[in-house]
Amino acid sequence: MLNNIISKIRSMVEDARQNLPAEFANVIEGVYGEIVDLNNFLNKKSDAIESDKDLDDRDKNHARRTLFEDAGRKLEALKNKRNYSSKLEALEAKLPDEPVHEDPVLKFLREKEIRDRLVGMTERQILTHFGESLFDGSKPLIIDAILNAPPGFEILAEEHLEKLRAVRKRKMRPGIAAEVEFFRKLHDSILQMFSLVKKELDTLRKKELPADLIEMIHKK
Repeated sequence: MLNNIISKIRSMVEDARQNLPAEFANVIEGVYGEIVDLNNFLNKKSDAIESDKDLDDRDKNHARRTLFEDAGRKLEALKNKRNYSSKLEALEAKLPDEPVHEDPVLKFLREKEIRDRLVGMTERQILTHFGESLFDGSKPLIIDAILNAPPGFEILAEEHLEKLRAVRKRKMRPGIAAEVEFFRKLHDSILQMFSLVKKELDTLRKKELPADLIEMIHKK
């Protein structure tokens, strides 16, 4: 019943196998296996409903709708089991916000000198002048100078400051930052897979609703 969705998810598994670390791909394939099992459950139950001679068409509609609702609950349980939000939060908490070395007075004076030069430039000029080097972490002193500007005197817009904060954290703790990135990609991929299945289950369930109720839904 979920053959089209399973085909899409299988493509995601194959892509993971070719382009991502084995640990990542193994988890993705495990989720794929759980979704295949869910599909087998649906097919078995659906066949039983269709072959039940004691059910009329209305009863079968209701039984199928109940089946899809049950499958939705099973899917939610699988999703909760594969939730990496807590893992991500714990890892991100290990990323420091500020460098802990260098004399603070000397650092302040160096940063202030940089800020004094930057204030005469527009945001676009700053981004154009420094280009990708500002966001790849290769200019840590400039990054700190921008991020440590006094409140109310921010040099760049908040969206750029957020990116620079992330760059600084990655540079200070590259190992943890790489692990955070790994689990974030894994989390997002798993959510995408479950989202595809949920959407299909919702579509199947709605098809089993009474005709008058479907008409009412379309009018809203």
